[in-house]
Amino acid sequence: MAGWIGQVPALLVAIAIIVLPGLPAALCLRASGLQRLGAAIALSLAIVATASVVAPVLGLGWSPLPVAIVASIVTAVAAVLRWTGRRVPPVARSRRPLVWVALGAAFLGWTAILTVGIVDPSHPSQLYDGLFHLNAVEFIIQNSDASPLHMTMVTPGASTAVYPTLWHAVVALLVPVSGGVVAATNIVTVAVIAVIWPVALACLASIVFRAHPAAAFWAPLVAFAFSVFPLGFLNWGVLYPNLLGNVLLPLFLAFVIRAFSSGDGPAGRTLWILTAAAAAGASAAAHPSSLLAGVVLVVPFVVWQALRPWPNASRTRRVLTISGLLVGFALLVIIWLAANVTTHEWLPGVTMSQALGEVAFLSPVGRSTGLLIGLLAAIGVWRVVKDRQWWVLFAYGVSIAFYLAAAWLPLLSLRSLFVGVWYDDTTRVGALLAMWGIPLAGLGAAVVVAWLRAHWAAGSRALVVVIAALLVLGAATHLRPLANDVSYMRNSSYFFTSDSQGLSSDEAALFEDIADRLDDDDIVLGDPLTGAGLLFAYTGNDVVFPHVTGRYGADAELLARDFATGGAAVCDAITRLGVTHVLDFGDRQLFENHWTTFDGLHHLGDSDLLSEVDRVGDAVLYEVTGCA
Repeated sequence: MAGWIGQVPALLVAIAIIVLPGLPAALCLRASGLQRLGAAIALSLAIVATASVVAPVLGLGWSPLPVAIVASIVTAVAAVLRWTGRRVPPVARSRRPLVWVALGAAFLGWTAILTVGIVDPSHPSQLYDGLFHLNAVEFIIQNSDASPLHMTMVTPGASTAVYPTLWHAVVALLVPVSGGVVAATNIVTVAVIAVIWPVALACLASIVFRAHPAAAFWAPLVAFAFSVFPLGFLNWGVLYPNLLGNVLLPLFLAFVIRAFSSGDGPAGRTLWILTAAAAAGASAAAHPSSLLAGVVLVVPFVVWQALRPWPNASRTRRVLTISGLLVGFALLVIIWLAANVTTHEWLPGVTMSQALGEVAFLSPVGRSTGLLIGLLAAIGVWRVVKDRQWWVLFAYGVSIAFYLAAAWLPLLSLRSLFVGVWYDDTTRVGALLAMWGIPLAGLGAAVVVAWLRAHWAAGSRALVVVIAALLVLGAATHLRPLANDVSYMRNSSYFFTSDSQGLSSDEAALFEDIADRLDDDDIVLGDPLTGAGLLFAYTGNDVVFPHVTGRYGADAELLARDFATGGAAVCDAITRLGVTHVLDFGDRQLFENHWTTFDGLHHLGDSDLLSEVDRVGDAVLYEVTGCA
């Protein structure tokens, strides 16, 4: 716990990065404090994303300076629009400050869960994608360039390569405060989950369920009962960019819906449209598949809004409406097909009835099932039907349809047509159930609490006590899924001892020992799947393989395959690449499907090409001395 306490200043800075750049512009909105906070988050991350692209164009290195420049421009635009619409009456202040209590409780709860699960801020993710994401942050720092157009880490020699870098750009800004890439990554993880996710859910509930203000209070709290997201993304992947993109989706949905509200005037509506566009841009900059998810989840609302005037519309208006919808649908289909990244690596694995059961209980992807959140969501659905908010049901139905396709649909070509933009990955698709399922569960909780209060006031106190006790027992059933997620984090995803599946504590200790021994121009070879590639993230020293996949060239492929056998061809490749040292971290790997790719980088103790330089446990650094 001492490690986390020492990182409190870094956590405050991380929160500042995701709130302050967009806060002045958000204050120009006619909105409640909650919605302004949500807008500040969306605008801040859009500002960081824009700054990452603009900075190299202006000849600026990656730092808070380009962020401040973009933020000042955004603030000026918002101020002009606010001044233009100054005659519009201000929005009434919320008389329900309890939502801030819920957000505070959610912040403390998620922070406690994550600090217990990660154990210490110095513990790296031990999952496959963690290798890339940690090294990508160091790549940004080394090159002082966070542009998504310049992420060439795994394509050395290329002048451009497109990859969504918003997550890494935010983490890179925090590294000088946190003291290292790993700690900065873990601190940003806490900030994203404990701050953005609760605020986003409360914002969506407050805008969609305006007749039930208490839904905004309950939505951030019932989110603890949904297992697949966000904790599931730390135990699968690890999916840092998707995590950031997805937590922004409720804000995108909320602000699109808010932009169609009346009473803001042209300038005010323009501000809301720009805020929704900022949320969309930030989500796309984090991970494009997140934005595509947001688009399909908001389609029912857009269609409903477009068709509302239909009964009283003229023939011309009807033709224009249908034409616009058809064009929009066609564009969506074209983009959907172009964005398909089908891999067939993950296949459907349950029956239709099992998939429907997981949807009913809001416990997708085979997680342990809690009994309350699904019931609350069903009550929320009932309330939506009573309120005749039919488009909400269709929006929730979209996420259900996608999940059924991912989890069950046996026709792989058709399945990939629907969920290929998420790599056919049921876990990523399952997370989409949260975007409408959790707000509906929050609405259900508000309905139940109102019912309990009414019956208590009417004198049916025994009944209220019995129902409340059953609700508490139902809530307790969600402790097991939560405990399972935290246990997996502690014992696998962030397990950091000499027996870790990726980078072990001995190997990290070797990094620390050799940091000053290696020169800036030294290049180190090692199997990235054993954690050797993380030398780059830990020390900044160049490695041949910063990730498992990439286009590293024929020489690198030769060394990965044949280094242990030696020979003139190996020495020639070493010379051309400039390799000076080699790491041997044994045979334990975080992902064994690529074993044969790097089988030439194991069992190097008897190699005539190498001389041992340093060792911690079984982790060894060698110097290349046998190639004259």
